[in-house]
Amino acid sequence: MDIRLICMDLDGTALQKDRMTFSPRLEAALENAHRQGIAVAVVTGRQFGLLPPAVKQDPVWSGLVVLNNGGQVRCLATGELLDSLDLDPEALRQLLKLAEIYDLPIEFSMDSKLYLTERSRMLQQNDPGLIFHRDVILKNHGSVVETLEPFCERKIEKVNLLCIPREHRDAVAAQLRQIAVSAVWSSGNCMEITHPQADKGRGLEKICTLLGIPERCAMALGDSGNDIAMLRRAGLGVAMGNAPDFVKDAADVLTDRFDEDGAAKAIERWALK
Repeated sequence: MDIRLICMDLDGTALQKDRMTFSPRLEAALENAHRQGIAVAVVTGRQFGLLPPAVKQDPVWSGLVVLNNGGQVRCLATGELLDSLDLDPEALRQLLKLAEIYDLPIEFSMDSKLYLTERSRMLQQNDPGLIFHRDVILKNHGSVVETLEPFCERKIEKVNLLCIPREHRDAVAAQLRQIAVSAVWSSGNCMEITHPQADKGRGLEKICTLLGIPERCAMALGDSGNDIAMLRRAGLGVAMGNAPDFVKDAADVLTDRFDEDGAAKAIERWALK
């Protein structure tokens, strides 16, 4: 294939277990891609201020970045905002009501900060899958407030709905389909919620338009439910070995796990000349 663009997810795909760094092999593969004229774009659910050191230290391949699962497109080096979609106030109120009904932790994301109530903070304490989120993300970027209601009238980029019990997942997902939002599973029991038109597939489309690259010449790498739209939209969708089966089914090809240099191996095999 004629790969001219690499769109890669971060957590569970490009980042190592520390969720901060790339492996030396991946760094080399990305630099080689850049030297061969292949554009590299990060496509993530994270906010701009929450990007890890691996992409904030201005790598040689620095280009465009898709944030909030397609809700924003920025220039990675400067932070310049090129495209943005925020959630509707009425949708935000409905999400607060849904979280109240099922007693779920809920977080509002705005300007690279996460706003949550003390109740939401407490509900996350016993979930082992949220250790990094609690100890790193919330510690550095979280802000506990008395109520989220006033934030419904502000520019909220993304909402996190966390710790959804298995017995309530189908019901919560069904109710979310009745709200004007885009909701995707980011892990086994957490959902990331954005503007109804925002997903990583749209993010890939915007980058291709801005760079003048056909979507058939894009390669996408991902591991989670929020990557499916991107994997399907790209000319070559690559699922990581650690991805669940429903994500693998959406991809064209598979590679090794993130902690086995799966991203680097995929770039070497299908993109580099």
